[in-house]
Amino acid sequence: MSLIASLLPIVATAESSTPAGPSNVGLGSVVLTVVVGVFLVWIGYLIINSRRRTRAPEQPAPNQEFFMDNERLENDRLTRVLTAAVISAAVLAIIMPIYFMNEAGRQEAAAEEIQEDYEHFGEEWWVKFECGACHGPDGSGGVAAIVEERSGLTANWSAPGINDVLFRYSEEEVRHWIVNGRSGSPMPASGLEGGGAMTVQEVDQVIVYLQSLQVTQLEAFSQADDAVLAALDRIRGAETAIEARIAIEEAKLQDIVDGPAQFSAIRSMPDDIDALLGGSGTCTDESAALVGTTCDEEGPDADRDGLTDDVEPALAALAELAFDTLTKRQVDPATLEVSTVQDSEFDIVFSPTSAFSMTDATGNPIPDLDSAEAFISHLDAKHLEWSLLTDRNDQFAAPVVDGIAYLEAALEERAWDVDFDQLATDTGLSRGEAERAVGLFNAYCARCHTAGYSAGVEFEQTAGSGAWAPALTDERTIVQFPDEADHIAFIINGANASEQYGVNGLSGVGGMPGFGAMLSLEDIELIVKYERSM
Repeated sequence: MSLIASLLPIVATAESSTPAGPSNVGLGSVVLTVVVGVFLVWIGYLIINSRRRTRAPEQPAPNQEFFMDNERLENDRLTRVLTAAVISAAVLAIIMPIYFMNEAGRQEAAAEEIQEDYEHFGEEWWVKFECGACHGPDGSGGVAAIVEERSGLTANWSAPGINDVLFRYSEEEVRHWIVNGRSGSPMPASGLEGGGAMTVQEVDQVIVYLQSLQVTQLEAFSQADDAVLAALDRIRGAETAIEARIAIEEAKLQDIVDGPAQFSAIRSMPDDIDALLGGSGTCTDESAALVGTTCDEEGPDADRDGLTDDVEPALAALAELAFDTLTKRQVDPATLEVSTVQDSEFDIVFSPTSAFSMTDATGNPIPDLDSAEAFISHLDAKHLEWSLLTDRNDQFAAPVVDGIAYLEAALEERAWDVDFDQLATDTGLSRGEAERAVGLFNAYCARCHTAGYSAGVEFEQTAGSGAWAPALTDERTIVQFPDEADHIAFIINGANASEQYGVNGLSGVGGMPGFGAMLSLEDIELIVKYERSM
């Protein structure tokens, strides 16, 4: 029994640390089977020998019988006991090293299985909470639609790539952003503590999934050149981009101004359709049902499609009028040319000689009654839209006018522009180095240190004007870091929560990231030169 008692905890530990599955049956399972078998045999032996034996009346009680003489007790009996002890010790001496040698593999397999489960569930939460809608399916970055507060205009907010986020932030800092979100951006709070719906375990699982999306450090380093080129191209193309946005807003304003005239052409259409589809002599039971009435007297319906012969050409004429009338302008960003776009939903035909006048995108015929129902539904929606546009024309036009004025002011102010020659003179850099310094800052630092940068070039404020991170203008970085080497070290290592940096600087959780793992020392020195010149 002592052997069994000593082996059971070891075997139980081995089994609990071995991942389940047919392929994982190993030493622990074999030993457990042997031990259980021995244990059952031992129990059977005890049960058999515990039965009360029938003895003759003259036979003395067992406790009064002579047991064993000293010769047998101290030789044969003791020898058997010591032999059993030696065998037990030998078995333990063999099993324990084997168990020890296999334990590391079992623990590693269990950890891998847990990691795989966490990664699987993390991907589920990534999809469920639509993280990839902003950050891209593979975490390489994307956009999120917002209303920019300064201008009231819609903007495509640039959501950062997070397939290298663990080179910048610790897991605890990433957890902070997931749980609490980022105020002033489209990033929502997703953890329970921040007001979201993710449990602590679900947040941990998302972080494990993020680990699987991370690029290699070499890839993170190699992204710097492309990021710099993209940032510099944004500066070069800023004027054209804002001019295109102004043209788009002007086209939108013209659509609003023209709205009442267009609405007048379709104002009576719903009533006209009701009279056609539900009127005596022009209706059928099917067409009357479309407009919520009953048919008193059905008209002729040669093709038996539920629309009378007189209704089909009348509906086609109304659809053609709506198609020609309800238009909107669109702008080609490259050429700034304005073209008129007609509402394709009104491109409908009806033929009294065919019950299937149209086909869908795959060539399947569409019943005319279904086409009529779709026409009525779309017309009702557009009628409401253009009715509101007509009744509240001034209210719709005012914010667009303000937005155009904002864009024109931005175009005149040119907050995005950089005098590279002057910067080179101020910093002692070459023209090429000055351009790279600006490109690096805009690609890696402007999101936090330049107001409006993520919303787009038309909303960008002065470089280093401050957003979630402190402003860097008016030589604030020199005040914060009198020693340039400390400034460089800060960008390399980032900030730790509740630890001082520079002169009287104190960072919170998820503060300044460290870029030493993804930018070269030379690039970080260029960023420092640019920041200290602001």
